[in-house]
Amino acid sequence: MCKFAVQQFKPMIAMKKLFILLAACAVLSACGDSKKQEKAALDSVIKIHDKVMGSDDQLMSNKMKIDTLLKETLPGDTAATKRQLMGLKIQLTQAEDAMENWMQKFDPEQKGKSHEDIMNYLEAQKAQIKTINAAIDSAVNSSATYLKTIKK
Repeated sequence: MCKFAVQQFKPMIAMKKLFILLAACAVLSACGDSKKQEKAALDSVIKIHDKVMGSDDQLMSNKMKIDTLLKETLPGDTAATKRQLMGLKIQLTQAEDAMENWMQKFDPEQKGKSHEDIMNYLEAQKAQIKTINAAIDSAVNSSATYLKTIKK
């Protein structure tokens, strides 16, 4: 009778092992998906960062031109012209400083954090870098437009 009972439980033991194996596969698969999501989120942040860095050369160039104009006396210079140049310089500097501060604080690795924490962090960073991108674009465009009007 004991032999008969063992034979009846063999299929149940095999099913239990199969269930454990499937559960382990599901957990590992979910981890892989989490890592893919995190990588995709990080890649989207880095993509915006790279676009911002592409604007950095123009930002620095415009800032140097404005610095030069502030040191020179141009024909028809007025206090209003100097104020406008100072305003553009401040706008460029603030945008540049925001980018530098973001880069210093950004932590792409997020070691020891949960998937949810990592995703929340990367979404917040994406929003910040988008704001910085808009500030840099605005500063570069405003200064470039103004610099086109200056005749030497």
